[in-house]
Amino acid sequence: MAARHALVHEGTNIMKAHRIGTAVLAACLAFPHAAVAHQALVRSYDDPALEIGQAYLAHFGDRCLAILPMHVADEAGDMAALLGEGRTPLLGEAAGYTDLGDDIAIADVAGGLRQDCGYSIVAISRAVNTHIRANAIAGIRSVNADGSIAQLSVAIIDDDGGEFLRVQPTHATNQLVKGQSGSLLLAGDTPIGMLLSVDSRFGVGKVIRLDRLLEKVERRLGNSAPLAPAAAMRGATAPVAADAGAAITGWSALPIDATHRAANLVASDDAPPWIADVDAWPVEIELELLGGRTTITGIELDGRGIEDPGVLPAVVEIMISATGEGRRWRSVAGGPIAFEDGVARVSIAPSWARHVRLAISAPADGGRRVGLGRLRVIESR
Repeated sequence: MAARHALVHEGTNIMKAHRIGTAVLAACLAFPHAAVAHQALVRSYDDPALEIGQAYLAHFGDRCLAILPMHVADEAGDMAALLGEGRTPLLGEAAGYTDLGDDIAIADVAGGLRQDCGYSIVAISRAVNTHIRANAIAGIRSVNADGSIAQLSVAIIDDDGGEFLRVQPTHATNQLVKGQSGSLLLAGDTPIGMLLSVDSRFGVGKVIRLDRLLEKVERRLGNSAPLAPAAAMRGATAPVAADAGAAITGWSALPIDATHRAANLVASDDAPPWIADVDAWPVEIELELLGGRTTITGIELDGRGIEDPGVLPAVVEIMISATGEGRRWRSVAGGPIAFEDGVARVSIAPSWARHVRLAISAPADGGRRVGLGRLRVIESR
C-alpha cells in the first residue's frame, strides 16, 4: 500500500512538473524576451569597409525600424547601408532619420532585412530594473562584418536610476571602441540598453536604458506625423517609375556607392544604373510586383547606360514566388544570356508570380563587379 501511495505521489509530481513546464514554455513563446536582440551593422555606401556602428531592429505594425545613435546616422550620410546578423546576413538600407533627442534616431528600413526584422516593439520587455539588480555583469552585443555576433563582458558601474547606465569592460585587455556605438547591452540574453558613446580616456561606455529608449520611440510613433518627409522615406525604398510595375525588395551585394543602388533598377530613365562590387556569387536581386499576384512571361535585362559591357550579367537564374509572406521560390529558367543592342530577354512559360528573384552567377568579363541599367518584369498580355 505504501508503495502504491508513493507511485501515486510520484505520478502527481510528474503531472505537476509537466503542467509547470508547459506553462513556462507557453510564456516563453508568448513573450520571447530572450530572443529580441536583433541587430545590424551600420556602414556608409561611400566607404563600405568602415564599420560605423550598430542598429537595433524591431517592427511596428508592418514597418521595419532601425533604432540607432544619431551620431552614427550622421556619419552614415543620407543613407545607411545595413548588414543584418546571421549565417547568411541580409542587406538593407535606411534613410530619412528622425532625431528623438539624447543621441537617438529612428528610420524606416528597406531591402531584404524587412524579412527578418526582429520582434514587435510593443512585445519587448521593459523590466530593466529587475535585470540590473540581478546582473552586475552584462555583455555588449554587436554584429561583425560577416554577420556573426561579438559579445564583450562588461560591468555596470553606475546607474542614475532614470535614463543612463555606465559600463566598463571586465578585463583590461578588452576595450570598448567607437564602432560599437548602437550595440545592445544584455543582461543574460535580455536587452536592457543601447551603447551610445565611449570615453576613450577611461574606457567607460554610456548606455541609455532600454525602457527609456523604447518610450522615446513609441512616443514618436504615436505621433500622427510621419517619421520623415515623404520624399526621404520614398528614397529609402526605391524611386519607382510610374510604369515600372515592380519595386526592389532585396539585394545581396553592396553597390559601389549610394548613387548606384539596386533601387535604380526600377527607377525613372534619368537615374544611374546599378553597379555593385561582389564578394560572393551568385548576386541576387528580388522584386515585388506592385499589382499583386500577376501572370508573367519573363524578364528583360537592360544594359544600356553601362559603360563597361564586361560587368553585364552573363549567367542568370530566374525564380518566382506566388505567395506574399513566407515566400516559396521556384526556379523557372536559367543559363547563359546574350545582350543584343544592350538588352537581354529571358522568357518563361506563363506563370503566376508576386515576387521575382534574379540570381546572377557571373559577369561577362569574369570579374568581381556586376552592373545593369534596368530590370523589367514582362507581364502576360
